[in-house]
Amino acid sequence: MNNKVYWSNIEYKHKDKGLAGGFVYAFLKATDVREALIKLLIELNNQSLNTVEVEFISPYNEKMEWDTLEQTEHFLSLYQESKKSDNVIFDDFYAYETHLHVT
Repeated sequence: MNNKVYWSNIEYKHKDKGLAGGFVYAFLKATDVREALIKLLIELNNQSLNTVEVEFISPYNEKMEWDTLEQTEHFLSLYQESKKSDNVIFDDFYAYETHLHVT
């Protein structure tokens, strides 16, 4: 089977760090969505992150245009990097909060 480059938007929480969660875009090669999901979940676990929600997983359209040329070029570079790699390629991790406030 041929690999495609998939991308996903994932909401996560940190494990055992008192940190809140956030979201991240991820790019990876896989033969289908099921394989992509498994790879994503394994890699997030390896990074001590719990998956809260996988918003979507879909093939990345390299002709996709974003709001700005800079964004388009940025995500195209992540796409191209993932074509050359067997690893999950993450964009910047965005945090909702830096710390959980527990009382």
